[in-house]
Amino acid sequence: MAELAAHKILRKIVLLLFIVNPTQAAQTQSCASPGWTSEKEGYKLSVQSRLVQIFTTVTHRKQPVLNLHTSDFEVTEDGNTVNIAHLDNPEIPLYVALLVDISESVRDSLPTIQDAAVAFVNSLRPDDRLVLVLFNSDIQVVEQVTESRESLLKAIRNSKARDMTKLYEALHVGMKYLESKSGRRAIVCFTDGEDTASNITRASVLDAAARYGFPIYAIGAGAGLGLSRLQMILRDFADINGGKAFFLQSLRQLRETFTLVASELRSAYVLSYYTQVLPDGQWHELSVKTKNPAYSLRARRGFFAEKQ
Repeated sequence: MAELAAHKILRKIVLLLFIVNPTQAAQTQSCASPGWTSEKEGYKLSVQSRLVQIFTTVTHRKQPVLNLHTSDFEVTEDGNTVNIAHLDNPEIPLYVALLVDISESVRDSLPTIQDAAVAFVNSLRPDDRLVLVLFNSDIQVVEQVTESRESLLKAIRNSKARDMTKLYEALHVGMKYLESKSGRRAIVCFTDGEDTASNITRASVLDAAARYGFPIYAIGAGAGLGLSRLQMILRDFADINGGKAFFLQSLRQLRETFTLVASELRSAYVLSYYTQVLPDGQWHELSVKTKNPAYSLRARRGFFAEKQ
């Protein structure tokens, strides 16, 4: 009886709040799925919403466009304009998953790859963070947990080229590590060939990439580039979330390419908004534009709404 009386009183309070401020009540319901949740101490109103983040790069004549504001962008979801809640400042630290192929096929060029990877790590700012994923038939993960990056640099320098290539598993591991991190998150991946050893499929990793939304910068080099299939695979991973694919004729270009990637990560924008779509597990199209038609833009193409 006491619990029923408490429920009636709470319903009257909610009704009174609606009468006092009906606009605010309507807004709360439009961006969330409210529901009563029974607990020992009574009842509470639970509200769920989902923040969608869109990594976006803007260039003009191949140069990054800086100092844009929320009002400079227009975002649509399934063709409907949404309100941008937040635009990340470029000064917000990066959290990068650096994936490096150390399979047998890179044995002769491993010192060049190690030097380029070390230079990339050292090029990041002190407040940026990394997780290093070295992959062949195994996956070795070294996460930066303090300001020191010596453990990452040591792992790169001591790496040995051998065995096969778990490209897809390395990508999935990188996404899982970034999921719980904060900051401007991205994946940078170098490989010289197709996946030859993973226990998961390319399609499942593409699906995961669409769900996580992290941009993937895919760098391909070596003999594998003679296969048009590898180029197609790397482009698919890069395009889905507004990343970029690079194809190098010589590994001597790797260090310079890592430098270009670091520069682009630093100048990119992250737009955030609260979606109102139902948790239907379906694909929802995204479109991002700037109000200046002379600018070129790359951004996430869509997302899967998490199914409850």
